[in-house]
Amino acid sequence: MDLAAVGTAIAGADARLVLAAMGGNLLSLAAHAGRWRALVPRGGGRPRFRDAFSAMNAGFAVSIVVPARAGDVVRAWILARRTGTSTATGVAVTGLDYLVGAATLVPLVAVLAFAVPVPAWVRHALLAFAAVSAAGIGLAVWLRPRSGAPTAPAPGAARLVARLRAGLAASGDPSALGAAAAWGVAGWAAELLIAHLSLAALGLPADLVRSAIVVLAATGGGVVAFSPGGAGPFELAVVLALAGTGIARAPALAAALVYHVVHLAPVAVLGGLALVRELRAEPAERSP
Repeated sequence: MDLAAVGTAIAGADARLVLAAMGGNLLSLAAHAGRWRALVPRGGGRPRFRDAFSAMNAGFAVSIVVPARAGDVVRAWILARRTGTSTATGVAVTGLDYLVGAATLVPLVAVLAFAVPVPAWVRHALLAFAAVSAAGIGLAVWLRPRSGAPTAPAPGAARLVARLRAGLAASGDPSALGAAAAWGVAGWAAELLIAHLSLAALGLPADLVRSAIVVLAATGGGVVAFSPGGAGPFELAVVLALAGTGIARAPALAAALVYHVVHLAPVAVLGGLALVRELRAEPAERSP
């Protein structure tokens, strides 16, 4: 790998397009916050959109420096502080949110795969995303709390299980799933825009197929990444994907780094400020 060539490519990136890509990331974050908020159980305190947006960015900011998706627990904790629900319920909502996100990606990529030629691995990844999301949502539907079930607080581990199951309630609510799916589609559209602008900023081919391949590769890399900020697997996945379309490794790595930075920079600023504000604020209500 010619690292000097990578640095030269990044130095020559169009700053206006990089900033536009960061703006696209704000749209993606807003859509993700809407998707997550739509899945919060209706029986609990539904957070305001700005609270969901703030909590999510704070969690993502933590994940930039702390490994193993610790930020997901942080955003669930902030949700609990803002709504009076439990952190365990927020963790389950976050898990359901990721499943709905994967499920909404599948039909978008499927349309592309059938409309234009794509690498074989895209079809394989599509099948994997479809299988995981279908199995996960099916499990959530099976585990969700049933209406008429006892609501008295359970002791010990049973209480934790009940709170986790409460976070899956939206899996049985068609209107909640529909709203979350709509936000999901909007979010993936924003991700395509970010990929397009990131590639264009470096003067690389930025057609719909390559943009979609970057999004799919980065998403897959993020699934298996437990490093802070997803560093490493994210870049590797994007480089391999772009190399498969005929782009040399040096510009492919430059594209991966730019694409990653336009995701991390806004989150670091917005999420850092939100986290500081949250740590100074009093919780709205604590659940017993």
